[in-house]
Amino acid sequence: MPFHTIKLSTFLLIGLFGSSTIFVSVLTPEKISYLKSIVIFAILFAILNATLEELIWRGTMLSSLKRNVSTCYAVLITSIGFGLLHISIGIPVIISLLFSFGGFFYAMVVLKSKSIYPSILFHIIINLGMVFNGWIV
Repeated sequence: MPFHTIKLSTFLLIGLFGSSTIFVSVLTPEKISYLKSIVIFAILFAILNATLEELIWRGTMLSSLKRNVSTCYAVLITSIGFGLLHISIGIPVIISLLFSFGGFFYAMVVLKSKSIYPSILFHIIINLGMVFNGWIV
């Protein structure tokens, strides 16, 4: 996007910090045994899900749309589509639309870094946090 003037390293650090805040609620001692029992699932799920979603939405769809429409429109369409996809797994429409903000963030990471790998990393962190918080089981 043309309005970005922040350095890439600062942008990625802000994103990493923001994504990591999802872990705050799992830092209580009573959840330690729970964390031990699901850590393998969490890691495998987070890596597989984040990688596939990012390859589909930012790798394939965003890059394809950018060739045919404006970057702003491509980001908007893929962000909303990403959010609405989550309806299919039982997430309410309003919450799914909020996931569109995540799609927007991941698209900005891809565009700013010119690489899909940072968005995959941020998505993995968010997915891990969602599993550890019990939002995904």
